[in-house]
Amino acid sequence: MATFIISQPYFYQNLFVAGMEGLYISFLHTTCMSVTMVFITKGEFLDYCVLYLFAYSLVYVISAPLLLKFFRDLFFKYRTFSMLAFWKYAAWIPILISTYSAVLALRPGPLPEDNMISRVFQALSGIFMAVIMYTGTRQMSHQVHTQQKSHLLGAQMEALSDYTGLLQEMQKRMSIFRHDSRHQLRLLSELIQQGDDEAALTFLDTLHTELQETQLQKWTKNKFINTAVSPGLERMRRAGFDVTVSLPLPQSLPFEIDLGSLMAKAIQISEQALEKQPEDYRIFFMGSHRTHDSLIIIVKHWIAEDDAAEDTDFLRYEPYGQIVPALNAFSTAYDASFRYDLKEHMVSLYLTIPYSD
Repeated sequence: MATFIISQPYFYQNLFVAGMEGLYISFLHTTCMSVTMVFITKGEFLDYCVLYLFAYSLVYVISAPLLLKFFRDLFFKYRTFSMLAFWKYAAWIPILISTYSAVLALRPGPLPEDNMISRVFQALSGIFMAVIMYTGTRQMSHQVHTQQKSHLLGAQMEALSDYTGLLQEMQKRMSIFRHDSRHQLRLLSELIQQGDDEAALTFLDTLHTELQETQLQKWTKNKFINTAVSPGLERMRRAGFDVTVSLPLPQSLPFEIDLGSLMAKAIQISEQALEKQPEDYRIFFMGSHRTHDSLIIIVKHWIAEDDAAEDTDFLRYEPYGQIVPALNAFSTAYDASFRYDLKEHMVSLYLTIPYSD
């Protein structure tokens, strides 16, 4: 028990719990003692001690669930961020007040009347402290939740903005293709009439390629993740990168907004790294894999330099260091884990997220 109380990092929380329990017990003792002394005198207290203990135990058992709910909400329900700096100062208040109650208990007699006012104010201070702690942590939790919703909304707006820009670019390409299609079809018809089948097939392949450039590819069934990753993937594909994507994701995920934003950052980091590589080595892969209790996201790209393959601490350098804060934040929010490694000239990111249908 002593090891549990002094264990880190919950020492100050346990100290606070001990102090609040001391105030709670002191309040019950004062209340039950006062009610008992209404019907008996001080000299008769020992004769009715069993009645007092029964009343005290009954009130304790009845009110204990309320105390447990208070601690459960305080430490679990509204625990949205670290409050270690707060507990270092707040934990000492109830324990010091409980110590004052212990000093008062050293006076002779079952309940000295001259200490009644002090005990009343002590009980009121404990109740006031509990209300302030409960409402304060609840309000902070709501504020953090609101900030998280604002962050998710901002990520959605950013992804939609990039996707809208991509759609507008596709519309421009389609307009240009439609404008040039009559002339191109006329040239194709002339080649066919001249009997130059090889040139006609080559020209037809060129038209097919131009038509594909006006169409937006769907990378995954999940709409938001597809919206988030499309701008970066299309940008790399048009730049001539060897892009391979396999994302058999569910249509809906509880963390799809944050995951889409993180995947878009990973694509951007890979794009920056691949731009420095020779054209023949600009290889990119993104995929996903399901297990019975997790979802694994894989992002890989090639690095041609031999000296980079020997550096095991490459996350300290640009551009990889840019994504580490986002990975840490995502891992904290969704209990995920990630691993970045460099093996055989291939930089690989493995993100494992607890998930089950």
